[in-house]
Amino acid sequence: MVVPVLYSSSHDAHSLRVRLAFLYARLRCEIREIDPENPLPAVATLPLLQLPGRLIDNSLEMTRWALSRRPELQLWPDSRVRQQSIENLIATVDGPFHEAYLAYEKAGRVPNRSRDHFRMQAEIFLAQLEARIARMGYLVGNEETLADITVLPFIYMFAEVDRDWFDRSPYLALRQWLERYNYNPLWAQCRESIPYWRPGAEPFYLIPRDMDAIPTLTQRA
Repeated sequence: MVVPVLYSSSHDAHSLRVRLAFLYARLRCEIREIDPENPLPAVATLPLLQLPGRLIDNSLEMTRWALSRRPELQLWPDSRVRQQSIENLIATVDGPFHEAYLAYEKAGRVPNRSRDHFRMQAEIFLAQLEARIARMGYLVGNEETLADITVLPFIYMFAEVDRDWFDRSPYLALRQWLERYNYNPLWAQCRESIPYWRPGAEPFYLIPRDMDAIPTLTQRA
């Protein structure tokens, strides 16, 4: 059987999204760690998934492809209203929130703009997530869905820019939601450092360490 090859980076939220989806789906893949600051000519974008006769360069499409192999996880609700809510959240995190996060992270390089300026732009989205989690426990409803595992890496990366500020921020429910994922070993595994890949290097495979069960936030609640 041909094993999928995933070009990704442990420092990239889109890449972490896909790695986590593969781990949830218990899909074995070869993972090739790419340095975002020094990418290979053949890898124009991250993440990049190589399947037999097909390349996918959209992280959400990769995530859906992986999780479609495990429909029993029930991460995609039957309700069209909830589906639309998930799609809206992902569109926001991939669009304006990601842009604000990148600017926030690089604020020191931007003239006449403080880090606070870009953080306030991102906080518009943080406040929405806070209200959702405080009301329902998860981003869309009272159970984990595709929204949680696709948004998670972006909130984690944002929080790490200034962890002291985030830990003191007024977003208590959001902070608790992020903290609960520390008990999910698949989330920890997908963030582990991997040596940078170069042609001819020994392959590294991403395989869930616990193949008997997929831990979820519901099991830890």
